Amino acid sequence: MLDNLETEKSNPKTQNLDGMDIYEILRIINQEDSTIALSITENLENIKDVVVNCISAIKNHGRIIYVGAGTSGRVAVVDAVETVPTFGIDSGIFLPLIAGGEKAFFEATEHVEDYEEGGKKDLEKNKVRSEDYVIGITASGRTPYVKGALSKAKEKGCKTALICNVKNPELMEISDIVVSLRTGPEVISGSTRMKAGTAQKMVLNMISTVTMIKLGKTFKNYMVDVKIMNQKLEERAVRIISEVTGLDKKTCKEYLIKADMKPKLAILMILSGKDKEFCIEALKKNEVLSEALKTLKN
Repeated sequence: MLDNLETEKSNPKTQNLDGMDIYEILRIINQEDSTIALSITENLENIKDVVVNCISAIKNHGRIIYVGAGTSGRVAVVDAVETVPTFGIDSGIFLPLIAGGEKAFFEATEHVEDYEEGGKKDLEKNKVRSEDYVIGITASGRTPYVKGALSKAKEKGCKTALICNVKNPELMEISDIVVSLRTGPEVISGSTRMKAGTAQKMVLNMISTVTMIKLGKTFKNYMVDVKIMNQKLEERAVRIISEVTGLDKKTCKEYLIKADMKPKLAILMILSGKDKEFCIEALKKNEVLSEALKTLKN
């Protein structure tokens, strides 16, 4: 069955790869990577539908559960983990599950992807609920671990989606939405850590980012809910407050401290001219900064 997959076929442009010089190999990898954006463009409508479901799930106190094996699992971990400092959300709202668990992020344990039962058990272990949205990620569109997870998700009444790199994937029957990123044969035949993995990461970036924007985690193009976890992020928060409000950085830092190191709250206090308590209440009613500001100005 693998022989028929687009991702497993030999790329005619690279059949003499080992005889090329270094620059030529780099050029052809770059050339092949340039086709990834087009494979995503062709799927924007379906990606939009995935984002709509993500927004709905989080509003209903559900989670976005990414499920993958190998490269697909690793890109899922990277995307999910980075939503915490970037958007100030709790760990676990974007929950990545990788075949083989944490060990598989650092070591190649590729055999674990062959166990459908593993996907089911990992979902059960994380107490999947109907409010959760489960997104399977698999270049081949057939990985047993992902199949097990999506099957369990459907059993629990969850909405599901599949991100893959082939046409008509085997798992489409248990996926409400299919994002088929047809990146074609790899520079090294079957090495889906290359174009396929890159395409998957780009799409996960889009899904998590647009979901967070529409849930009020940005103001204009600023990450106003950034979680201050180190000096760099504190400096970024002060700079954001300064650019949004037009105040000097010293004053902005003072407001940030008054706002318990919450940039969004500090900005609302400055722009509205209201006390901290009023601003906190406004943000409880509406997390979108522009809307909270309108409330306080009326």
